[in-house]
Amino acid sequence: MTKLFFYPKTIAVIGATEDPSKFGNAVTTNLLDNPNLEAELFPISRSNDKIYGLQAYKSLLDVPKDIDLAIVLVPAKVVPFIVDQCIQKPVKRIIVVTAGFGEINEEGKQIEQEMARKCRAAGIRMIGPNCVGIQNVDIGMNASFIQSPIKGNISMVSQSGSFGCAMIDGMRWNNLGLSKFANIGNGVDLTFDEILHYFKEDENSKVLSVYTEAVKNGKSFYQELKAITPVKPVVVLKGGRTQAGMAAAGSHTGSLASNYTVLKAAVDQSGAVMCEKMEDYVTALKTFSLLPLPKGNRIAVLTNSGGAGVLYSDNAEEQGLKLAPFSDSLIEKLKPYLIDLVQKVNPLDMIAGANEDTYYQVTKVMLEDPEIDIVIPCGVYPPFLGMKFENNFSGMIKAWNETGRKKPMLPLLVFGSGYEGVVDLAIKENVAFFSTPHEAAYATKILIDRMNFLLR
Repeated sequence: MTKLFFYPKTIAVIGATEDPSKFGNAVTTNLLDNPNLEAELFPISRSNDKIYGLQAYKSLLDVPKDIDLAIVLVPAKVVPFIVDQCIQKPVKRIIVVTAGFGEINEEGKQIEQEMARKCRAAGIRMIGPNCVGIQNVDIGMNASFIQSPIKGNISMVSQSGSFGCAMIDGMRWNNLGLSKFANIGNGVDLTFDEILHYFKEDENSKVLSVYTEAVKNGKSFYQELKAITPVKPVVVLKGGRTQAGMAAAGSHTGSLASNYTVLKAAVDQSGAVMCEKMEDYVTALKTFSLLPLPKGNRIAVLTNSGGAGVLYSDNAEEQGLKLAPFSDSLIEKLKPYLIDLVQKVNPLDMIAGANEDTYYQVTKVMLEDPEIDIVIPCGVYPPFLGMKFENNFSGMIKAWNETGRKKPMLPLLVFGSGYEGVVDLAIKENVAFFSTPHEAAYATKILIDRMNFLLR
């Protein structure tokens, strides 16, 4: 049962140490950083009687309680012996963090396969080897040697631990948090589809994300995606799209990279989102995590910079999207808030003098209009008239809040001085914003695509 990895009552850290230069220290301190963690921690160390005040045991077999989860951080040559001890104990679940197996050579592949075979025969499931570990942010359990994310509604399974580490920081910059995280490393036992199946059932996992280089059982992976996507959005990023990338993947986790064209076709057919770039991957997670789905594909754009509106329009058309014509009724409702020389067309260029109240009033009118499904308020920083970048953003948010956040609003705020205020306001209000026309247009497209998929 995959859930037990994320909700253990007892955890043994095999290779625990107070030496800050070792992985066993990082995992131990990450677990101890949460004083409210309900799981009981048992450090296993041959050379220490105590680790950070906790009694340490020379052997896993000396621990007087049953162990739900064993995290293995000893040198590779000792790992098979430790796994045998885990089976003898027996523990219920094992995470082998240690590298030096299938990603190194054929002998390493044989050793990790034998460990997995023994575990399966004993009814024990294993994650790894060559992984950073797992996290359950909902209960503050960081059973890994990487940093803790902020709490959110995204759950991620990644083949690469370093990618997961980078994504946690990238998501933090975008005010995105995780519910669960798992790095499968060489993936000799527990698979992507099994973890995704658990995430599908987990009520705190609202958006699912995958980074993969190789899918060992493509049919099971596809079937699981197909079962999940009607319930939750899934975002996939594939490493090893090119010949060079496939070769690098082989030396990274010892896996033969899956054919990108075949995998993309399967992901697209399942209803999941396949991203070509890491930037699109972050954008997709932000979009599904923070925005509602539209009821239709009619897009309205407003801006204080004609250039921003033009660039969004270009990118939208490249994504196969079209802006909606303004109805006579909408134009009449807009007139009180715009000066006469403003042309009442889509995209609506309110010119540079548009202030916080202008953004509030015009955004609200568009959000309330029954013939508009998606609103894109664009802004550039006007370095005059005493304006601050976050003022216009504040007007957009006020309009969205007052209309109940029922329609997706995608603020496109092109870089400028004072951007820190925008970031702070986005975090405070839990609002998505986009920094480039491509990002905003891509977000619009995947919202519409998901709406159409669910309607089908």
